Amino acid sequence: MPLPDRFDPAAESKLYERWMDAQCFGAEATRSTRIGGDREPFTIVIPPPNVTAILHLGHALDDVTQDVLIRWARMKGQEALWVPGTDHAGIATQNVVEKLIAKDGKTRFDLGRDAFVRQTEQFVAETGGTILRQLRAIGASADWSRTAYTLSPELSRAVREAFVRLHEKGLIYRGHRVIHWCPRCLTSLSDEEAESHPETGTLFHIAYPLAENRQLNRAEGAAENQVVIATTRPETMLADVAVAVNPRDKRYKDLVGKSVRLPILNIDIPVIADEYADPEFGTGVVKITPAHDANDFDVGKRHKLPMPVVIDANGIMTEVADAQGRVPDFVRGDDRFVARKKIVKALKDGGALVKTEVHQHSVRHCYRCDTVVEPRLSDQWFVKMEPLAKPALEGLRNGAIRILPERWEGVYVNWLENIRDWNISRQLWWGHRIPVWYCDDCDPPQQVHVSRTDLTQCPYCGAPVRQDDDVLDTWFSSWLWPLSTLGWPDDDAEDFRAFYPTDVLVSGPDIIFFWVARMVMAGYQFVGRTPYHTILLHGMARDAQGRKMSKSLGNGVDPMEVVRLYGADALRWTLVSGMGLGADITLDPNDLEKTFATGRNFVTKLWNIGRFLLDKAGSEKVKAVHEISSDLLHRSDQWILWRLDVAIAECDAALGPLRPTTPLNTPDRLQWTRDERVSGMRLNDLAETARRFVWNELADWYLEAIKGRLAGGGEDAEIARAVLVHVFDAALRLLHPVVPFVSEELWQQLPSHVDGAFLARAQWPRARKELAAHTRRAQEFELVREAVGALRQIRAEYAVPPGKSIEAFAISGNGVFSEEAGVVERLSRVSLRTTNAAPAGAAAHAVLAGGASLVVPLAGLVDVDKECARLRGELASLEKQLSALGSRLSNESFVAKAPAAVVEGERRKLGEWTARQQQLQDKVRTLCGG
Repeated sequence: MPLPDRFDPAAESKLYERWMDAQCFGAEATRSTRIGGDREPFTIVIPPPNVTAILHLGHALDDVTQDVLIRWARMKGQEALWVPGTDHAGIATQNVVEKLIAKDGKTRFDLGRDAFVRQTEQFVAETGGTILRQLRAIGASADWSRTAYTLSPELSRAVREAFVRLHEKGLIYRGHRVIHWCPRCLTSLSDEEAESHPETGTLFHIAYPLAENRQLNRAEGAAENQVVIATTRPETMLADVAVAVNPRDKRYKDLVGKSVRLPILNIDIPVIADEYADPEFGTGVVKITPAHDANDFDVGKRHKLPMPVVIDANGIMTEVADAQGRVPDFVRGDDRFVARKKIVKALKDGGALVKTEVHQHSVRHCYRCDTVVEPRLSDQWFVKMEPLAKPALEGLRNGAIRILPERWEGVYVNWLENIRDWNISRQLWWGHRIPVWYCDDCDPPQQVHVSRTDLTQCPYCGAPVRQDDDVLDTWFSSWLWPLSTLGWPDDDAEDFRAFYPTDVLVSGPDIIFFWVARMVMAGYQFVGRTPYHTILLHGMARDAQGRKMSKSLGNGVDPMEVVRLYGADALRWTLVSGMGLGADITLDPNDLEKTFATGRNFVTKLWNIGRFLLDKAGSEKVKAVHEISSDLLHRSDQWILWRLDVAIAECDAALGPLRPTTPLNTPDRLQWTRDERVSGMRLNDLAETARRFVWNELADWYLEAIKGRLAGGGEDAEIARAVLVHVFDAALRLLHPVVPFVSEELWQQLPSHVDGAFLARAQWPRARKELAAHTRRAQEFELVREAVGALRQIRAEYAVPPGKSIEAFAISGNGVFSEEAGVVERLSRVSLRTTNAAPAGAAAHAVLAGGASLVVPLAGLVDVDKECARLRGELASLEKQLSALGSRLSNESFVAKAPAAVVEGERRKLGEWTARQQQLQDKVRTLCGG
C-alpha cells in the first residue's frame, strides 16, 4: 500500500500510544549489569517541572534534549531509564491556590491550615498531570510507570531522613539572623531565590549631627558638626543603632566612642569602629541597622548592639521587636515604600537631607512573585554548606564530574568556594513540614525533638508536643531527586542498586545553584558519590530581539500550538538543529510559520525521500547486506556503505561517549580524561550528520546512481535493493532520536521490517568491521561524483540547455570511467568516452583528483567566436577595474585616511577580482587559443 502524499502530524499521538502499548520505554532493573544483568544502565532523571505548570518552550528544549540522549542510549543497547516526575513547588503552588481562593474574598488564614492543604491537594490532583501529558505529545520516551512526585509518601520519607541525618551530624541548626523575606509570599527565601535585578534608584545623603556638637576638621574633608551617611533605604534609619567608621580612617578616629544624633527620632546612637566601613566608599561612614541588613547584622553581633525591628512581615512600618518608640505616628501603619517618601520629606523639611543622586544598584526580588525582598531578622533553619561543598568541588576537579559547556565550570566553582549557609525553612503551608517538635513543659522549655516519625508526646516528659509550623524549601526535596526517585534511603532498593548513580543531568544554567550543584552535594553527603557524571547546560530560548522568552514579557512560544500546527517532529528538529553546545536558540514568537519552517520542511522532505525510496525498493523481502559477497557490490554500493560508516562514527562522536572510562580510586568509580571531558553532547552535529547522509548522499547520489540497476531487474537489482534498504534503515535509526515519529512511520514500511518491531527499541547502527578493506573502491566513486559535478558546472558556465546531450572525454581515471560511464552519463546527461589524449579544437577542461581530467568539445554547443569575444571583453573590463583598484590601494593617502573597514573591503575585492581574472584568462586560453 503506497504511503500518503504527506506525513500527517495528527498521526503522532496514535503512534505514541502504540509505543506505550508495546512498553517501548520501560526499563528493567534486573537487566542492569550492576545487579547481575547483561546491559549497562544509562539513567537520566527529568528536572521535575512544577506540578501546576504547563509546557513552555524552556521545558520543550530541556526535555527534547533528554529524549534524544535516552533514545540514543536505548538503541545503543543500554538499559535506559528516564525517570519522569513533578515537583510540588511550595511557593508557586501556594501562590496559585491563594489567588483562586482570593476570588471568593478569602485568604488561607480564613480557611485554616488543614483545609488549605486539602484544597491544594485537590487542585493538584485535578491539574497536576497536565505537563506530563504534554511531554508525551512531544515524544518524551520516559518510563511513565516510575513517575515520581516530590510530595509523595516515598519521596517525603527521603526528605525527612535527609533532615534527620544532617541534624544528627550538626549540619542543620536553627539560627537567629537576617534573611531574605518576601512580604507578598510571607516567607523567607534563600540567597538564590532572592534574585538580584539591576535598577536605577536614589542615593539619599543624610546628615547625622554630632551629639556633643564637636567640630570636625574641615581640612580632612568632613562637614561641620555632622557626619553624612548615604543610603538607598532611608525608611530603615528608624532602626539605626550605630554609625560605623573604619578603624584605619584617620578622619574619624577621634569620634569613635562618641555619639551622633539620629534624625527624625532625635536619639543618640554610638560611633563604632569596624572594618566593614569602607573609607573609599561615600563619606566612609555607614549607618548600622542590624535587624534590616545582613552585613549590619554581623556588625551588630560583633559589637553586641540592640536589634530593633521596625518593618513587619507584610512590609508595614510598625514596632515588631525591641523597637519601642522607634516608629513615629506619621509613618506608623504605612507600606515601606510609602514611608520612604514621607521620611525623605521629613528629612528635607528638617534640613537633614543633604542631597540626592541617581544611583545604579542591585535590588533583590522574590524569584516567584517579583516582589522587592525585605531583609528581616528572623529565626530560621539552616544547613551548614561548607562541609557539603568540598566534595562537590573535588568531584569536578578529579574528573568524576564534567560540566558542558566548560565555561560554566568557573561559575560552579565560584559559588561553591564562596557558599553561604542555606536557609531551608519557609513560612508556608504547602510542602514538607519540618520534622521538629517542641515541648513547652520540659525544663528547659521548648525542648526540641527531631524525629523520623511524627510525634504527639514528648519523649522525655510525656507532655503534648507541637510541630514546627514551617515547611522546608522546595529545593530541599528536589536536591534529593536522583536519590529519592530510585528508592533511597533504602540502599538495597532494586532500582537504586541498578540505576544509581545516574549518567547525564540536563538543565538550564539558570538553576545551577538552586538545584544542579545541590544535587551533587546531596549525592556525596548521603551515599558518598556524585549523582551523575555529566552536567549538560543548554542555552536559553530567545526571541528575534535577543530577549529571553518569558511569561512576563509575553514573548514566548507555546510548544503545544507548534505541535498542533506542524507536529512534534517539526518542533524537535527546529530545536535540536539550532542547538549548538550551550548556545541560545533564537525563535520568532510572532511568526511561527517562518520560525518552524525548517523543521516542517525537513519532515516533509524526509517523508518524500522515504516515499520515493520505498517505491523503488518495493515490498518484497530483501537480503541482508552482510550475506552478499563484496565482489558483487558496485563502487556506488561500496561508497554508500562507506559513507554510512562515516556517518555512524560522526553521530557517535557527536553524542558520546556514554560515560567516562578511566578508573578513579576504586574500580567502580570512573573519571573523565581530558579529551573525553570536552567531547560529545553536540546534538546539532548529530542532526546535521544524519541529514547530510540522507539528503546529500543517499537521496541525491546513491539512489540516482542505482536507478538503472533497479529498473534492469535480476540479481544485480536485488543487490541494489538490499543495499538501498540497508542504508535507509540505518539512516532512519540515526535520525530517530531527533524525529522519532516520522522515522518510526517510515521504518515500519521497510521491506526488511519484522512485524511487531519498533524503531524505538531497534539497535543503533554499527560501522562494519571490514571498513578499511573496501575504502579504496568506495573512494573511487568519489571520482565519479567529482566528474558529474564538473560536467554540471561546465553546462552551467556555457548555458547548455538541460535537455541537450553533450559529448565528453575522460582522460585517465585508472579504468573507473570505463566501468562507471553509465552512471556519469545518466547523472550529467553526456555521452562519455574514455581516451588517452584530449581531442583537438576549442573545449572546456576540468582537472579531477588523481590526475584524471575531462574535456568537453564546445563546437556545436556554443558560438566559439561570439563566446571568445564576450570573454575577452569581460576580461578587458575586469583588468581595467583591477588597475584602478590597485592604484587606489597603492595610494598611501587613501589607505591612511579611509576607514579601516573600507580599506579591508577593497583588499578583499582585489583578491576576488584577481581570482576571477585568472579564471577568465584560463577560459580564453583553452577556448580561444590565447
